[in-house]
Amino acid sequence: MKRIHLTLLIIVCLFTACDKLLLNPEFSDNPEDNFEAIWGEFDAKYGLFEIKRIDWDSVYQAYRPTITNRSSDLALYTTITEMMALLNDCHVALLPTSSSSLPMYQSGILGRIDTINDFDLEIVKRHYLSNAQFEDPFFTYGVLSDNIGYIHIEGFSDSPKFLEKPFDKVLSALQNTDAIIIDVRGGYGGEDIAGQYLAGRFTTTAIPYMQTRVKAGPDENDFTAFQQWLVRPEGDFQYNKPIVVLTHRFTISARETFCLAMKVIPNVTFVGDTTAGAFSNQINREMPNGWGYSLSIGQWVDANGISYEGIGLAPNVVVLNQKSDVLSGTDEALEKGIDLLK
Repeated sequence: MKRIHLTLLIIVCLFTACDKLLLNPEFSDNPEDNFEAIWGEFDAKYGLFEIKRIDWDSVYQAYRPTITNRSSDLALYTTITEMMALLNDCHVALLPTSSSSLPMYQSGILGRIDTINDFDLEIVKRHYLSNAQFEDPFFTYGVLSDNIGYIHIEGFSDSPKFLEKPFDKVLSALQNTDAIIIDVRGGYGGEDIAGQYLAGRFTTTAIPYMQTRVKAGPDENDFTAFQQWLVRPEGDFQYNKPIVVLTHRFTISARETFCLAMKVIPNVTFVGDTTAGAFSNQINREMPNGWGYSLSIGQWVDANGISYEGIGLAPNVVVLNQKSDVLSGTDEALEKGIDLLK
């Protein structure tokens, strides 16, 4: 079985659709300044304190006394990662320099999972799909039993103008199927507009599904106005037969905002596990000592203003694949999706 290591997935997520690492020049490279620099950057730019009900000033009061200019790298790392753990945010991570023996740290549920054990695309292709095909940039597709189409979306990193032709080819090949399973397990995040476009190939009406705003200043209430997102019909034709979307805990970021869009389409059912719960855009920064880190900069909520940060989107039907089943070539979540669409 192919093993997808979490560290690689995190690095891809951290450096997709985010700005480059930046160093704040007003701090020196000593333990106290390193603490002040990272705490201050979160204080000014992190967008989810209110949603997560975290008083960042109280966090400062609790953790600042643990750091002096005699503190070791391990002590600084421990303090920072403990603060990050409080955020329960899969878009928050710490990456010590390569010269350090300290490991990369990620907050949230994905920081407690080291490997994807419940999904393997090769098993789907080998045991379930007839005539599996791949269309650039990231679509694996084919036909399952009972004339059910299947599309696996590996990523959401391209803009809609690059997706229209390849997705036309995929949907044209599957337009005579009786239903479709869309699989967003595995893979990586990307651009919300890519997910918005792809979801638009499955709706015949425009429907609000998401609101977003980003931190615009240092005060706790400094945000831009909310931007309203609609899923609307896209392309020359739309597929509006029954659909199942497969998710799991590694369904993160732009994959989750795609799920928010699909969630408002009436003929869609979700099967699998709850998603990661990391929706907001993120930025990457650098501490004075060269350690990199990432933080969420906004509030991504559904059309009703409900946030799923740190919670994730629960499926309509819960099916938790077991590692032993996947190793033996069985995908229980996929089979459940097929049963629901027969």
